[in-house]
Amino acid sequence: MAARTTHFDTFGCGPTQAVARVAGRLEQFREAYAVLAGGQAVASPPIVVMAFPDHASLEPFLALYNGKPASVTAFFLRGSDENLIVLPLSGARSLGSVFHEYAHLLFRHNDRIWPLWLEEGMAEIYSTFEVTGAHGIRIGQPIERHLGLLAQTSLLPLTDLFAVTHTSADYNERDRQGIFYAQSWLLTHYLMLGDNAAYRARFGQLTAFLRQGQPPAQAFTNAFRTSLAVMENQLRSYLEHGKFNPLDITVKADLTAPQPMATRTLAPPEICFRLGDELLRVGREQAAQSYFEQAQQVAPKSPLGYEGLGLVAAERDQSEEAVRWLHQALERGSSSFLAHYLYAREKYRLTAKSPGRHSRLGADEAGEVQAELERALTLMPDFGPAHELLGFFELAQGENLATAQQHLEKAIQLEPENHAYLLSLAQAQFARGDAPTARRTLESLRLPYIEASVRSEAEQLLKEMEAPAERGR
Repeated sequence: MAARTTHFDTFGCGPTQAVARVAGRLEQFREAYAVLAGGQAVASPPIVVMAFPDHASLEPFLALYNGKPASVTAFFLRGSDENLIVLPLSGARSLGSVFHEYAHLLFRHNDRIWPLWLEEGMAEIYSTFEVTGAHGIRIGQPIERHLGLLAQTSLLPLTDLFAVTHTSADYNERDRQGIFYAQSWLLTHYLMLGDNAAYRARFGQLTAFLRQGQPPAQAFTNAFRTSLAVMENQLRSYLEHGKFNPLDITVKADLTAPQPMATRTLAPPEICFRLGDELLRVGREQAAQSYFEQAQQVAPKSPLGYEGLGLVAAERDQSEEAVRWLHQALERGSSSFLAHYLYAREKYRLTAKSPGRHSRLGADEAGEVQAELERALTLMPDFGPAHELLGFFELAQGENLATAQQHLEKAIQLEPENHAYLLSLAQAQFARGDAPTARRTLESLRLPYIEASVRSEAEQLLKEMEAPAERGR
């Protein structure tokens, strides 16, 4: 069955009441966070929930880890076109795991600047989200598995905690176990909700200093005005004291009000497509392809099977194959914004002289690419990648640089965490004769928290922009 609420599309094969309960809890979480952080914080691409009856039925749709299904209770996958939540309807920790992952989406604008301990500590704080009444919520409740581990394990020196990255042995996103997760939760709880009023008041300054480009340890000591050694002693005392107060918040919205929900039965090709799409998103391309082929066989006149095979080909960088399948999907009436976008993207890639290097296209080729991108945006006006590609396309065509800049600025507004978009914006600004603004845009990409590949390309573009000025002297 499919159940649509205001902000979630839920697909499940369990009891209607159980599916509705999951959708309702997620709507409550989103509503509460919107009240706390503002509507822009929760704005995102569509969110799809796939609810399996139990973990056994979910297991064939998990990502593989060392050739075996990953050991996860539930998971959240972020995407530019769609955010995906996958969970079993049974299991006490399922929603806590999803709240943790959903929190990462809500904090995405800080992804590039927050150190890993703060990312995971904040997500764990929000993972205990609970509605306490019509207008009440609670976060930051004690997490027993963390306290149990902390009672048996020595705390890491903060320099070691701060040094953990996604590739470190202490980082284990698969099941969020281990001292790194436990201590990240403990430190975040102490700073955000603990018994030191000065730290609570200064907690927001940490993000401000990080945004300025200060190294994490320096930003930390500047924000809290203490040394790491003193903080370690205070954290140890906080743990020994054993009192971890949650945060109770009152909101104006009635979180217990019935959620409007529309349900429908899924046809076989859509079931196959949904399962195939989920498998493709977790990196199991061959299994995904099998489901898309089934969709094609059971309903050859439906666009879904062809669209799915086009998605697989695009994922494999097989542009010609992707264009062929997606063209057949569009011929069969696909109304998917993603199908129109990917068809345009793959067609445009085939015109490149080398990867990412485009020259001006002739009228026919340009018209088709532009029309498909505009169709994608008609179907999904807030789809960042389509705005970015249309802006880049207009920049390469050179005929409407103002429109190019508008689309690129819209893409950045929608996905401010995607710093690569700023590279194209700087080129558009430079092409329009606004070299000072273009340089400022690129300078913003030289901060330490910007990913290395983007920093490197920004440096190269700055050199290229300086060259004409040097020759003119």
